[in-house]
Amino acid sequence: MATPQQKKTFVRAPSRSSQPPTGQPPAGRDRRCRDQRDGRRGATVVLAAFLMVVMLGVVAFAVDLGYVLKVKTDLDRSIDAAALAGAGLLVNGQADAEAAAVEFLVRNPTGYQNAVDPELLEQQVAEFLAIHGEELEMEVGHWDPDATDAEGNVGALVAATERPSAIRVALSHNDHPYFFGRIFGGSTFDVESEAIASYQPRDIMVVLDLSASMNDDSEFKSIGSLGRSAIEAGLEQIYEDLGSPTYGTMQFQPVYISTNKTWKIKNKLGLKNLPYPHSQGSWNEYISYMKSSGTQPASWGYRKKYGYLTLINYWLDMRPLNNETGNLWQASAQPVTAVKNSVSLFIDYVQEVDTEDRIGLSVYNDQNGNGKLESGLTTDFASLVALSNAKQAGHYHGWTNIGGGLEVARAELQANAREGSYRLIVLMTDGVANWNNGGYNPTAARQHVLGEAAAAADLGIKIMTISLGAGADTGLMEDVADITGGVHFNIPGGQTVAEYAQDLTDTFHTIADDRPLKLVR
Repeated sequence: MATPQQKKTFVRAPSRSSQPPTGQPPAGRDRRCRDQRDGRRGATVVLAAFLMVVMLGVVAFAVDLGYVLKVKTDLDRSIDAAALAGAGLLVNGQADAEAAAVEFLVRNPTGYQNAVDPELLEQQVAEFLAIHGEELEMEVGHWDPDATDAEGNVGALVAATERPSAIRVALSHNDHPYFFGRIFGGSTFDVESEAIASYQPRDIMVVLDLSASMNDDSEFKSIGSLGRSAIEAGLEQIYEDLGSPTYGTMQFQPVYISTNKTWKIKNKLGLKNLPYPHSQGSWNEYISYMKSSGTQPASWGYRKKYGYLTLINYWLDMRPLNNETGNLWQASAQPVTAVKNSVSLFIDYVQEVDTEDRIGLSVYNDQNGNGKLESGLTTDFASLVALSNAKQAGHYHGWTNIGGGLEVARAELQANAREGSYRLIVLMTDGVANWNNGGYNPTAARQHVLGEAAAAADLGIKIMTISLGAGADTGLMEDVADITGGVHFNIPGGQTVAEYAQDLTDTFHTIADDRPLKLVR
């Protein structure tokens, strides 16, 4: 029984409808959330569809843009190759140059063109011209870096006064199909490309061997290899080259005089009171030379035989220098004459194409035994020919300092070659390097040559080497060419003068025609 102070308290349970369970939203709010989620899902689907369309458009644009760039790159590559190929054959004339350019366009297909089948090349060239002939432009001329073209660009192809030295190739490729371009209202695209290729101007130093051995093939010592009749005919020609001079009672065919008395021999030949015609040597020395048992005449059956035949041999053998027998440069002594003729033809070959080449000339040896710069780089080619032709074997010095001649040529190129020119040395020898630092020293002389080759290689100068005859150090010449990235030409011994003279001419022609190419636009 409850006491009066106690009072019961009743707690009423909440209704389900009036109070949601803990953590659950009200029913109305739940419906609103579901409606909002459904709305967002719908918007996302629409946005995704839109973005997919945009993405497909971007992909389509990227694919087509990539294809356009590929076709343009292919065409540029093909045009560059065609221009270089055409320039390489400009020496053969415009028709050959243009034919080579077209062939390389076919060999380097663009876009949807098929790769070339070598067996069907002629047919594919014809098909290419049938399709693209109207869009293909080719012209030849001379590249003038200072001229201005019709569009105001510095550098232009101008008409050539001589044989052309540059070719322009241009081609338009029209109506290439897009992959997806129709989506954006375009179905095809056009590309075009142009290239001009030209010979690169050369700065060339020619290095000539003027050692005394450059007379050897006109002396009695070469009877064993060239034959007696050839040597005697050559000596007679030299006598005529010198104006067929007369001294006393001598005749061309020598006569045998048995006595060893020099004064008697001079009287017999009418030379007693006749001045000797040159600055060095003497009648007494000539007579002593012919009497000796250890000289060329004695070795080949001419001992004690006096006449112009043996007098010429004496000059070539004993007094070849210009300050001794000053007019021997006029004589057709060999092989020096073949070399001079080849140098003259080389200069002619260089001038056949107007490529702004320059040529200089160095020789070995100078009077001090080193190399000598006869002419710096020049376009006065007539003066170079005159300088070369006025030289004789042993002109200044009788020994062979190949390194000295190379050093002078390398220094001239290093100091005076034009920026951007192709620098080249053409080195010729018929012997072995044997003179260095003022004395006979074959080992040091050889090392000097190799050192100069290395110095040239460091400067990017190529050396083309020519070995003439059996006495040339072909191994050294090969090494020099290899070190510098050049080419060695060997003209072997055992040939007639006419044969090796032709080989020399062919070699110089090959070097002259080996013109480097470059794209100028």
